[in-house]
Amino acid sequence: MSSRTSGSSHRRRAVFAAGLLVALVLTLVLAAAASARSGRVGPEVRAAWEPGKIPALSARGASVWHGIWEAQPTGTIVYAMTDAAPWMTLTATDATGLPVWSVETGDAWAAPGKLPAALVAAFPDPDPNVLRDGELRAYDARGMVHFRKKFENKFVQPLCDTPKRLVWFEISAKAVTRVFVRQGSTTHTVALPYRPKGAGFPMFAASSAAGSRLIVGTNMPSTDRRSVMTSWLRVSRSGVPSIVSRGITDWVYVALSPSGDKAAVMTSEAVGGVGNRWVSFGRFSGRLFEGEDSGEMDVSAQRIFVQGRYTFGDGQDGWSTHMVTVLDHSPMMIYKRAWTFDDASSSIWFRHNGRIDRLAGVDDKGALTVVNVDSWAITVLPGPYADAVPIDGGRIATMTEGGTLAFIADPVPGP
Repeated sequence: MSSRTSGSSHRRRAVFAAGLLVALVLTLVLAAAASARSGRVGPEVRAAWEPGKIPALSARGASVWHGIWEAQPTGTIVYAMTDAAPWMTLTATDATGLPVWSVETGDAWAAPGKLPAALVAAFPDPDPNVLRDGELRAYDARGMVHFRKKFENKFVQPLCDTPKRLVWFEISAKAVTRVFVRQGSTTHTVALPYRPKGAGFPMFAASSAAGSRLIVGTNMPSTDRRSVMTSWLRVSRSGVPSIVSRGITDWVYVALSPSGDKAAVMTSEAVGGVGNRWVSFGRFSGRLFEGEDSGEMDVSAQRIFVQGRYTFGDGQDGWSTHMVTVLDHSPMMIYKRAWTFDDASSSIWFRHNGRIDRLAGVDDKGALTVVNVDSWAITVLPGPYADAVPIDGGRIATMTEGGTLAFIADPVPGP
């Protein structure tokens, strides 16, 4: 599961951002971003666990990694990942940390709604590089499944989950990409016009918070630079998706604003890109902004979050933490804050809250660094922590290496 293709913390995030390859999955786990693996889709879990005690994997002798994929004031999605079957457990909790539903699966992608509600695609096969069988499930806030759909030999990615609308797309073995919108008891779909020679995976896909505006980018064969067929889509009030515009871009990552009217776009200078751009919905050009050659971006109602360094070479993508930049986008592109890390601290990968006014990151020694973006106040807690995500409302969700989820008060002073 990944946050790499999601556009904001609301889609998740999730979404926590094209299909990640195995190497990128491991990178994101270690960086506290959201990845997922496993072997079978289990039934809804409604056992009386105590808050903070997350279901443990049953793989004996396997290495286990725990992390937080998404955290909101209403709940979290956490994962336990192993290097042996059953591969991964994905668990959603309520605001107290009490598990509401849980699945074991080989690989998973999820679009959180108001947690613990989420739309989840679960693949028994843990290999993210092949088309697979699986099941799409929509969980409500009580942990009940109110929609499910089985699929065969496809890549499926959820994009949006709201009480009124579910959005996802599928790529078939015939290289046809279709966007689906389910509203009420009716599902509408549209096929994207471009069909690559093979059934490749998307470079990126993102949705607005309400699922009314979407973007999907599909790789195109190229010898000199990365080319992506990029399609902007609008969803009508009745749930009918339609293509607004499409064009060939060099984009490698897109984060939509919650409304979907703007997008932060990342290109890779290593393959001919021109840096980051702030683009209006349906358009293919826009204003440059700080943080070129980045590794991760996100957008809130007022700010843009940029982090890391994106590299491309020898057929592999990768990220490393090089800098963090936060910008206001109203009025347009007011520079807010930037930080560059030296070698000793570059292992920190920061997470942010929904407003992007708090950052939290765990270093390789388990110390937790919390940053107030507005005041530049910084607090460091010794830990040990494995992951941490700030939440709107003054809390931080934390995870230990042993898989204990806990909520602590924001230790940074100021508004």
